[in-house]
Amino acid sequence: MKINPSYILKSANKKRADMVSYAIKDKFMAGVMHDLTDFGYDIGFSIKGGAGAYQPFALSTEKIDNPLKQQQFSSGFWSMVEAGNIKAKLRFSDLLGAEGNAHSFLHELMHFYQDMHGLYLLPLQERGEFPVLLEAKSDIVAYLFCEAWAEVEAIRTSWSLREKGQVRGWVGAVNSPDWGYLARKYDSDMQGGADEKRAAADAFRGWYEGAHRKFYEAHALKAHEVNFARYKDGAGDINNKDIALNMRYLELPMLLARLPKGGIPAYFALIDWDDEIYIQIKTPSVAVRVEEFEGIYGKAENPNIQDIKCGSPPYLWNRLRMAEQRASEVPPH
Repeated sequence: MKINPSYILKSANKKRADMVSYAIKDKFMAGVMHDLTDFGYDIGFSIKGGAGAYQPFALSTEKIDNPLKQQQFSSGFWSMVEAGNIKAKLRFSDLLGAEGNAHSFLHELMHFYQDMHGLYLLPLQERGEFPVLLEAKSDIVAYLFCEAWAEVEAIRTSWSLREKGQVRGWVGAVNSPDWGYLARKYDSDMQGGADEKRAAADAFRGWYEGAHRKFYEAHALKAHEVNFARYKDGAGDINNKDIALNMRYLELPMLLARLPKGGIPAYFALIDWDDEIYIQIKTPSVAVRVEEFEGIYGKAENPNIQDIKCGSPPYLWNRLRMAEQRASEVPPH
């Protein structure tokens, strides 16, 4: 990787402004950036970081079991957001340079968008209770989906902006050690006259066929284990049978149903969501650990992911904001 000293020496404010000004040239990403600004964000840079990063997390609270506590929670949540105590954190590497970070920023904006609509399915942790949550395998499947979709959208957007004369993100895409092969294949398909939906669907499948899948499966498993341990510790004395009853398994179309009208890309219609490549665990060590979970708690049999009380701050913020907007609308006479 070629290091650009002049980029490293730029102020963080300048680097942030450059990334934002690039991203908002795309209509969809401009909308996500608007939401991110309303919610609040903290963008940082490090010379040690290897790539961009967006870290979803869930809130912990006392049990919300009556209207008064629900109102108190909503009021307290809004106060924290308005005071700037809850922000989306995005981190980027100085070593990626302006081009690499421009592309990475598109990817991380997609993660905020996904988080805003509850695609990570992180449960709200209520004191003394073990929450309804995804089983280990389904948690990994959901995580891989979010990563694949975020990268394909970053490639599609940076390619589209290149066609309009904005080349920065595309240069970052094709030179990425992780995603360059996907970008180049997408470009080859498009230059060869392929339908864009077909090119995008092939790029999506290509993500799952990449060598990086091993890293993401292991990373997703680790996140599940950490969260699971926290939920279990917070619930006190709870038996495995009761934990098993709170497990849910994921059918990917149910995840798509959480997106708003018009939020599902057209190319998703070309994807066979029952294909094993999207729902299997390919890394042997991860598969063994998943089997260990299933040996203790059994395989989840309940597909009702709507039972999961999502505790992600961007998700809660979006839900509360939409509720306020609906409440303020004047009904037609």
